Amino acid sequence: MSNYFLDTSFIIAYMISSDKQHQKAEDLEEIIFNNDCCINNNILNECITVSFNKSKNLDISKELYYILIDNFNIINEYEILNFNDKTMDIFKKHNGKLSFTDSSVITTMVEKDINYLLTFDNQFKNEDSITVISE
Repeated sequence: MSNYFLDTSFIIAYMISSDKQHQKAEDLEEIIFNNDCCINNNILNECITVSFNKSKNLDISKELYYILIDNFNIINEYEILNFNDKTMDIFKKHNGKLSFTDSSVITTMVEKDINYLLTFDNQFKNEDSITVISE
């Protein structure tokens, strides 16, 4: 399976040049070009929604959709046995400081043996089962 998982905050920062983390994302682009990277369906959903909310441009969201499905492995997290229960356990472990979607990222990574997460969300740094890459 893939070695790197991409979070919404990283993808949006990389794709939208006006994002405050855009330069940091560009500095990490070598990782996505030289490694097998993945997302899950929850991240795909979140990216399309956030890209539209930030840009108010359906064409940008549509372009992002095709970039994601054409270039990254998309894990169907619902093929993971007891996925929602495992995600709820992580959500509870972090007392709701990670969203349910972010908790699903950790569940997906643990279950699929993915070690590295590219993200700009600091909440992930409190999870000891993954390695966060943000700089």
